[in-house]
Amino acid sequence: MQILATDFDGTLYRNGTVSAEDKAAIARFRAAGNKFGIVTGRHLATALYETERQNVTYDFLICCTGGMILDAENNILFERRIPREGVLPLYRKTVECGGAFFSASRFQELLWYDMGVPSIYASATVLPVEKLSEADGFHEMTTCFADEGTAQHYVDLLNASAPEWFTAHQNGVYADVCAPHTDKVSGLRAVLQYFDASANDLSVAGDNLNDLSMIRTFHSFAISSGRAELKQAAAHTVSNFREITEMLL
Repeated sequence: MQILATDFDGTLYRNGTVSAEDKAAIARFRAAGNKFGIVTGRHLATALYETERQNVTYDFLICCTGGMILDAENNILFERRIPREGVLPLYRKTVECGGAFFSASRFQELLWYDMGVPSIYASATVLPVEKLSEADGFHEMTTCFADEGTAQHYVDLLNASAPEWFTAHQNGVYADVCAPHTDKVSGLRAVLQYFDASANDLSVAGDNLNDLSMIRTFHSFAISSGRAELKQAAAHTVSNFREITEMLL
């Protein structure tokens, strides 16, 4: 049995869609007795919405950059949250570094804490900052910066200042913050344990900076339209997702 885990945005989901050819490739891979899953920085609600809208089937879904893992029926296998005591310090650091917004999630709930800009999520609950003291931890918080250098500074600052509260990941001008010691690699290791498989059974695919750790850790594929850092680190570079399944089958 082989296991294939792919990033979603920019890798499987490209130009606003998951192509029919890529969905057929997933079906062939699974029909051969293998396991397929998605590993994404998306919040749970947006990951479920988009995979359902695109009619993408999977054996596992890792979202919140490793903070939540679901099985094929969307039962939660694993979840890890930023602790309550880390919530206010995280907000303060985000404001201090010039974050454009403070968008958090807990299970399927999207929480948008007021920073003077409207929510980009129609279904998000917009809350006053005072409500942060009541927050029972987050699976992930996302924000955005004016440039990649500022985003990198913010990520480095968080990871150095409070590793017992959160782990931050850069994704271009965006930053995703999740539970301590949590990333796509930790999520994938949990999936390997769930399927009683080894790292040699796993291949991964990605295109952006938050995929770099898994690209360096496991047998890997980079999408040719992605970041140069990914293509340099990956074992293979492909032009589309279905090429990966063709190489593995």
